Amino acid sequence: MTCTKLRTGERQCVNKFAFIAGAVLLLKVSACLWLGPSEDNRSLESSLQWSQNNVQESALDAPKRRAGYSYHTIPYQKVYDSSWINGGYPIQSCWGCRFAVDIITRVPFHSVLDAGAGNGALVRLMRKHGKNAYGIELSTAVLEKECPDLIKSGFVEHGSLTNLPYEDNSFDMVFSSDVLEHIDPEEAEMVVQELVRVSRQHIFLSISLKGHTKVSAADSSEAHRHTLLRPRNWWHAIFERNGAKVNKELLWAMQEKDLSYQTSDLKDCRWEGDQMDGGTYEVCVVNNTWLVGKREQENVRRDRCITRQNGEMEPWFFAFRKMQ
Repeated sequence: MTCTKLRTGERQCVNKFAFIAGAVLLLKVSACLWLGPSEDNRSLESSLQWSQNNVQESALDAPKRRAGYSYHTIPYQKVYDSSWINGGYPIQSCWGCRFAVDIITRVPFHSVLDAGAGNGALVRLMRKHGKNAYGIELSTAVLEKECPDLIKSGFVEHGSLTNLPYEDNSFDMVFSSDVLEHIDPEEAEMVVQELVRVSRQHIFLSISLKGHTKVSAADSSEAHRHTLLRPRNWWHAIFERNGAKVNKELLWAMQEKDLSYQTSDLKDCRWEGDQMDGGTYEVCVVNNTWLVGKREQENVRRDRCITRQNGEMEPWFFAFRKMQ
């Protein structure tokens, strides 16, 4: 017990042991909100120790290359070269930049892979926030056009998500924004295996569940790029099958829902998915003003898609922890 004499002559006493215990309790509660409860039987203390040990990497440490790696040509690479160059994307547009900072503030990580890096904008943003960020992208055209400096620095490279060039457990976080809906269905298992393999702990993605894609004036085929539309439970199952558990706390914190819409509020409703592979689900458009991409680009949209069954609004988020 420590006592201090106040100006009034009264004595104010504090139990220093109770104070320390309270501070420790507050730290643990804060850590739970930050990390989420450990679902793979690690104690809170070991989780905190993991974070401390792994977030101290040098920002100069490049990910190690997988032995024997060689790039294999993907037949539809030219499709996405054309999509990036002729599809109407603004220069340095960045879908994931709108919510990347939310992830930075909620999850402890240092090294990060942007899987499907596009023009490199998200790698730039992550590095601006002090993260050891790298990106891999199928389209050589967009890399050469919009981020030759990142290519020269070795921060982005050309490659496929079916065959990543990195060693196992190379990144604290694997991040991807609206990429996996573009892969061929027969590649899904391989892509998920690779994302989980190179992740050390966290995987956070947005995956579009809608077929309502924009038709550009220059190329109407842009409206048919979502080749893998599957419901949430299908995606959860494929990641869990390959060694990653759903991070329910992070998903709860990030995914926006709105159950207030009535049938009369819904328009252009479509059934998506595959009855023989995960089932179908209904996606509708509602009047909901939202901001897409970087704030400074002021890309405000009035229409927004919603999965009718559960009221989840786009973007649809998916969060996982790698099983240790």
